Amino acid sequence: MNTKARFEEDKNFREKKHEELSYQAALEGIVLLKNEDILPVKPGKVALFGAGANRTIKGGSGSGEVNDRHSISIMEGLIDKGFEITSTDWIEDYEREYEEERKSYKERLQEYFKRRKFQEMLELPFRYPYGRRIEKRDLDEKDGKLCIYVISRQSGEGSDRRIQKNDFSISKQEHENIGICARFYSDILLVVNVGGAFDLRFTEQIPEIKGIVFFAQQGSQGGRALGDLITGEKNFSAKLSDTWYKRYEDVPFHNEYSYMRGNSMNAFYEEGIYVGYRYCDSYNINPQYPFGFGMSYTDFQWQLIEAKVYKTKLHLRCRVKNRGGVYPGKEILQFYVSCPQVHIKKEYQKLVAFHKTSELPPGKEEIFELTVDIRCFSSYHEKEGAFILDEGDYILRVGNSSRNTVAGVVLSLCQQAFISIHQNVCKTRSEVREIKPAEINYQEELKKLKDAPEFSRLQLNPKDISIDTFDYKTRDVSVGEEKKKIFDKLTVRELVELVVGAGMKATLLNQNQFNVPGAAGYTTSKLKSKGIPNGVFTDGPAGLRLSKRVTIHSRKKIKMVDAPMEFLEYIPNFIKDRIFGNPKKHPVAYQFATSFPVATALAQSWNEELIEKVGEAIGVEMQEYNIDFWLGPAMNIHRNPLCGRNFEYYSEDPYLTGKMAAAVIRGCQKHSGNKATIKHFCVNNQEENRNRVSSNINERALREIYLRGFEIAIKESKPKGVMTSYNRINGTYTANSYDLCTKILRNEWGFEGIVMTDWYATGKKFADPAQCIKAGNDLIMPGQKSDKKRILRSLKKKDLELKDLQHSAQIILREIMDIKR
Repeated sequence: MNTKARFEEDKNFREKKHEELSYQAALEGIVLLKNEDILPVKPGKVALFGAGANRTIKGGSGSGEVNDRHSISIMEGLIDKGFEITSTDWIEDYEREYEEERKSYKERLQEYFKRRKFQEMLELPFRYPYGRRIEKRDLDEKDGKLCIYVISRQSGEGSDRRIQKNDFSISKQEHENIGICARFYSDILLVVNVGGAFDLRFTEQIPEIKGIVFFAQQGSQGGRALGDLITGEKNFSAKLSDTWYKRYEDVPFHNEYSYMRGNSMNAFYEEGIYVGYRYCDSYNINPQYPFGFGMSYTDFQWQLIEAKVYKTKLHLRCRVKNRGGVYPGKEILQFYVSCPQVHIKKEYQKLVAFHKTSELPPGKEEIFELTVDIRCFSSYHEKEGAFILDEGDYILRVGNSSRNTVAGVVLSLCQQAFISIHQNVCKTRSEVREIKPAEINYQEELKKLKDAPEFSRLQLNPKDISIDTFDYKTRDVSVGEEKKKIFDKLTVRELVELVVGAGMKATLLNQNQFNVPGAAGYTTSKLKSKGIPNGVFTDGPAGLRLSKRVTIHSRKKIKMVDAPMEFLEYIPNFIKDRIFGNPKKHPVAYQFATSFPVATALAQSWNEELIEKVGEAIGVEMQEYNIDFWLGPAMNIHRNPLCGRNFEYYSEDPYLTGKMAAAVIRGCQKHSGNKATIKHFCVNNQEENRNRVSSNINERALREIYLRGFEIAIKESKPKGVMTSYNRINGTYTANSYDLCTKILRNEWGFEGIVMTDWYATGKKFADPAQCIKAGNDLIMPGQKSDKKRILRSLKKKDLELKDLQHSAQIILREIMDIKR
């Protein structure tokens, strides 16, 4: 049997172990935003309402889906903790409404299928109903104190969140229902089961809402984790990885985003570097909740007790104490830098380091040390084509959110110092008129620091700062003697087969050496006689997206029972009969994967050690099912809260994004042969018209905000794969950009793995497959016959040189030859 699906249905040791890890990740990813003496609460009677009460959303739709055995809903989690749900009639009615909506949704999707509108199927996410009006019979007159209301919204690949459809705000029906609850219950806990930020202005009108929890989407164990947190058995320790604006209109250039622009062919990044808290802090915009904010049942005191500089390293020693008297807890200390406002304007501050403590009992303290790389204080000067530390005073701030910091250290630099010199890349074709820079003055703050402890004023020596330069020549690929013998025997057509992969169709038709039903794609199987195996690609990033049940027909014929992506459940039955197996007629095997919290929730843990364990667990499951490439982590910046795939990405901040991604990659690739693939490279910040939109951006913002996280991940964890994005940057498709795929990735950052396209990113109206190879995008996924013809035609016309094809093919060969089958 050419699959590793197992015949045993019982939950095995690995599943139990990974469920426990998913639970730990959920515990540290749920953020307490408001608590006016409502939490913790003892188990007892509770009224539970809202779309996510029993239909809790564990993750977003599209490639980020994970098909686990079972996900614990919020209602299940509460019942397991001993709560008595008094509103079961309303929840049962909601279940019926939900099923009716599902039926209607299926009919709409099937109509799209008949009209061959496959992209539209992906772009039509299921919208959860809000539930009927709460009536008097739903309210328990015996105990009218606590009510939990769960607001849920789904989003996913192919579509951005819609303002007019209440994806970002409360609906009229929900608002009315919460108002009804407020007249009956004295305490309301609002749980926000959404993949990203949500407009919470309405809560200010309802004083009975005494608690707010951002549940996000917490994978299979979220309901269990919430139960333990609200009862005080566990303590909240998560902090937001995004700024939550008071209203959508506070987002810079909010009416220019995605579909709101009226022309989705172009997006202009006019806010420049002022994204999220960088914008709010620089322009004095008061958010609803600031970046890095999160409450706890206890209180902490922190102190910077020592600071030293050694060349370009700032060594800090800090103390954190749990000064509460009851609950143990963890604190996250955050370090920001404010840079001198000379030569070019900078943001008010930017994150440069963080540390999460161990769990501290009441009255106990932790002293820790960390090192901050002063080189990351630099800014990119487009005119000079360089990252530069400008002369002046750099203020290091310490705190537990972007809006709760104190200045701790001032580092003075007497003259401008170059950090690295670059070739300018991704030249703009259309002018991007950026926002007028904020006027920021630190002089009053600097005066106050004159009386601070001696260690808080340090000098940087410009002579200690070395300059990085780069060789922009194409590097030879070293494949080893054995692999070179195989490579040298390949014909030109076989080289083309190597650089063009195979997709889900190959899975459905059983055209692979090794079959993983639900896999996203494969490298070619046509070179098996040459000793070249095919690699298996599986989607992420919240786990492995597989079909959890498969039917075994023969050694070469294996069919999936469960659709790996939700929208495939709604294709017509006559198609299903061809590609799906019947478990009543054939033996069934299982591919149970673990559903972890989505990337945004993982980032809210600010816990690199924990995230590395999540990556290691995903790596174990890759080994279990013979998966080679995990298409994750996804690490685009949360530029705007309406992006449909923000749940798949970590943060609005590139430093936090890079550190989280590096941690999960390290864990995943601890297992020999595992290959993590970071995506979507790059500036992929909207889903509307994602295959054609041009992200028009100036180079400084590109390098400081949208490339920075990728750079950290590649340099710190060395992923084996990078997936280019669908979009264009300044008019050029990312997969066709030599600047991105070769100059940035390979020449500047030293990336040595495979660069691959996103799925079906090439074609007549999209990226050119031959130009992909020329640019350094090695692998076309999932690959089509037209891609092969286009590459061969370009070789014949000399539009593509043979050496470029050989270069990409050698990289692919090197990475897949260690696959064991």
